[in-house]
Amino acid sequence: MRVETITRRGKEFAVIPVKHLEKLMEDAEMLADVRAYDAARARLENGEDELIPLEITERRLKGEPALRIWREHRKLTQERLARRAKVSRALIAALETKRKAGSVSTWKKLGAVLDVSWEQLA
Repeated sequence: MRVETITRRGKEFAVIPVKHLEKLMEDAEMLADVRAYDAARARLENGEDELIPLEITERRLKGEPALRIWREHRKLTQERLARRAKVSRALIAALETKRKAGSVSTWKKLGAVLDVSWEQLA
């Protein structure tokens, strides 16, 4: 590749054909994608992140309550989740059936026990 240089206001610039510039930009974008993939893979391998199973996504799309889905995915009963989150089992049932909205504090406790963000549950 032939590179010409020009100087403007004391700064030197490279002049390359547009097709080469486009290729460099594509390569830079690909490199950014590879780095993002590697970072995501490392978070998964280090246990800092997890993949959401298709079953959970499908159940959410059908309108099932996220709290029930994640509770069942983590293999917890309402009673066990209630004990661990220090809330009542009746509250868990009310939240799962949407009879109660629940406070942010409650959702945060439940999210901590289920190891998901409270925003994913509420």
